Formats: sequence, structure tokens, C-alpha cells
Amino acid sequence: MRGEQLTDAIIYDKLNLLNKDFSGYIERNSEKVDSNLPVFFGHMISALEKSFPDISDESYDDFIDSITFKVLDASSKSNDFDYIKRVNINALRLKKRKDADIGINLVVGLKLLKNGDYGHALDFLKKYKELDAKIGTAVAYCHFILSLREFKKNEAVQRNQRPGDMELQARETMLNLTRVRPPVNQLKQLEIEDPAFLEKIFWQMIFLGIEWFPSEIWFIEVGLKNASFTHNDEMKKHLLEIGSERFYTDMVFLREMYHLKLENRDAAGAAGVVNQLIKQYPDELEPVYLGLKLSLLLTKRITYQSFRKLATTKGMPASIIELFDLSFDLLTQDKKAAMSKITEFEKEFPHYQYYITALRYIAADFFSDNETRVKRAKKALLDSIEQYCTENLKKKSN
Repeated sequence: MRGEQLTDAIIYDKLNLLNKDFSGYIERNSEKVDSNLPVFFGHMISALEKSFPDISDESYDDFIDSITFKVLDASSKSNDFDYIKRVNINALRLKKRKDADIGINLVVGLKLLKNGDYGHALDFLKKYKELDAKIGTAVAYCHFILSLREFKKNEAVQRNQRPGDMELQARETMLNLTRVRPPVNQLKQLEIEDPAFLEKIFWQMIFLGIEWFPSEIWFIEVGLKNASFTHNDEMKKHLLEIGSERFYTDMVFLREMYHLKLENRDAAGAAGVVNQLIKQYPDELEPVYLGLKLSLLLTKRITYQSFRKLATTKGMPASIIELFDLSFDLLTQDKKAAMSKITEFEKEFPHYQYYITALRYIAADFFSDNETRVKRAKKALLDSIEQYCTENLKKKSN
């Protein structure tokens, strides 16, 4: 492989294959791996460097993190903290980046968390609680579970009295997350083979956060982001129901509700959300844009004309209105009108030539005899409108 110029996609695929090969070996020979960790890690690094001589330091270290978690996860000694420390030392000495300990500490901390060793898990995870919402909620979870153990030790203390120190730390951690607002699902170390335990912890703490701090909107916002990322429609719906009750005037939830209605092909429901947005945000253009987008999907001229008139009245940028005009003609199969409007768009907005060229190709596919090409053209058109309008409306609002 030395000397070959591989694309990032090919490298990613080949790394995944090597990862699977080692994972399979670890599952079949876990005891053998445990008995001589330096030899195993040395063999792994030799194979990695031989197959990928030009691999980046980041990918190199990420690969070690992934294999380390697999070693810990497959081992019968994973409840032995001394063993975990040995794995940690062997993995860490092979890494390249200056902050190499972060990845290994996260991997070890997650394994301890999965094992239920919450005290030791905290030692490894608490420094990184602001890097990702899932690490932050995991740290809060460790404190919370340890708080339950506090009360078990002292049965005279009742749960309806003042929370213990550990629960107060859990609450403080969750409240701090609302201030820091860390991203979610951004760390490579979270891409583990079986993330179910981490998902369960995340959701438990998010709903505890909602219970503890009912006025904090961030818990629902980050929950919605994670639900979208993990394609958890049931949880998304549940969060939107909570959000629409507590924060019914908030644009974030109404926007998400609108998209959920569209996904469920509930046009009447989506129209209701648009009307609510227009009433609550009369000076904003986004609700009108969402109405125009809905009318494209319905392809009803009277509905489209109504939202178009409103868009003109409220000062929607001319380029957006004309883009919707030609899109409506395309979706209603009016080829002559659509091609004419593309030409007009080109004359009026020559600085968007890069987009106009793409529109001509999309338009040509709209009138193809190939049904697959037509479907792809519709998706490409709607996706491009979303990107174009979102960017232009953002500029206008700034």
C-alpha cells in the first residue's frame, strides 16, 4: 500500500476492516490478549503502521482508543480495576498526540461506567464533562447513583428530605451543562460498538434535568439533537410534547414540530404550526418561508399564492420569491414557465451563476421519463432550496 494515494473514504473503509479484524480476534482470544497485553498492542501497532504508513496522528490515536475499548469490553477481567489500569498504560504509551490521554481516559471511563464502577469512572470522566453532553450526563449519572447508595447506607434518611451531597453534585453538574451548552455526539470515543448503556444514561439524566430544573430549555434542545442523530422518533415526539407545553412560544420547538408533522405527512398539522408561528413571530420571515415550503409540497396554487403574497408584503428577498416561483412550476410540471423563470432568475441574479447551472440540470431531470431521476431531482431541488433560503434569511436577520 505504500506509495498509493487513497481517498479519505477508502482509508476510512480500510481502517474499519482492520478494526473489525482485530475486534474479531479479541472476541475469540480474549484470555490470550489479557495474558500478554504488550505483545498484543505491539502486534496491533505493527499492523496499523504497515497498512497505513501515512495515517494521521488523530486517526492513529482514534484507532488505538477503539481497540482499547474492545479489549476491555471482551475481557473477563473487566471488573478488576488493576487490570483496567494495565490496559490503560499499555495503550497510552503507544499514542502520538500530546493530549493522547484524553481519548484513553474517556475509553476507560466509559468501560468503568458500563461495569457499574461509578467511583472510578468519575476519576476518568469528570475532567471531560464539558466536551460532550453525553460525557456530562454520564458524570452526573455517576454522582446520582452514588447518592442512592448514600441513602441505602442510612435507611433513617428519607428521600423526601434534602438531597445528599452526591445528588447535589449531580444537580450541579446538570445545571452547569445548561450554562456551557456542550455539543452532543461529537467525540469519536462515543462511537462504541454497543452504545445502548450510554443512551440509557443520557436519557435518564435528561429527564431528571427536566424534573429538577423545569425552566431550563437546554435539556429539551440537546435531547432533540440526540433524538435526531440516533433516529429516535419516539423520544423526539415525547420531547416536543413537553417542549410545546412548557415553551409553546419558542421558535425551536415549533420549528421541530413543523418538521415532525411533515415527516408524518400531516399537512394540516404542519399548516397549523405555520399559522401559530406567523401569529407569534409577525416580524420574522422564517414562518413565511416555512409556509412557502409547505405549499410547494402541497402543490396547491391558491395556497402558494397566499403565502407568496404574504412573503412580498413582509419583505422576503426577491431571489427567494423567484426561486419558489420557478420551483412551484417545476413541481406542477409546467416546463415552459419553469425554464422561462430560470432564464429570468439568471438575468436578475447573475452572481448566483453557480446555483443556476445546478438548477438547469435539476430542471432537465424533472421532465425525464425515468421515474428515479425525477424523484432524485425533486429531492435535490427541495434540499437546495433549504440550504439557499436558510443562508440568505440568516444574512438578512443579521
